Amino acid sequence: MGKKKGDSVVKIDSGLLNSVEEFINLDKNKFKYVNKKQFIDIAVASYLRQQARGVPLKGIKRMMKNGK
Repeated sequence: MGKKKGDSVVKIDSGLLNSVEEFINLDKNKFKYVNKKQFIDIAVASYLRQQARGVPLKGIKRMMKNGK
């Protein structure tokens, strides 16, 4: 059997999901991001584009070091 094309289910850490929801609910982000799925789709696509160009993400090492 081949893989189904299209959307698929991915499990995400509940702490990360809560952080995403808090970020989306900030006043400056309420209209930019409709829901958690859209935010994650945009964030992952942006990350992959930057990695393909070899551009480091600003502050990612600091965030990972601090556990955020």
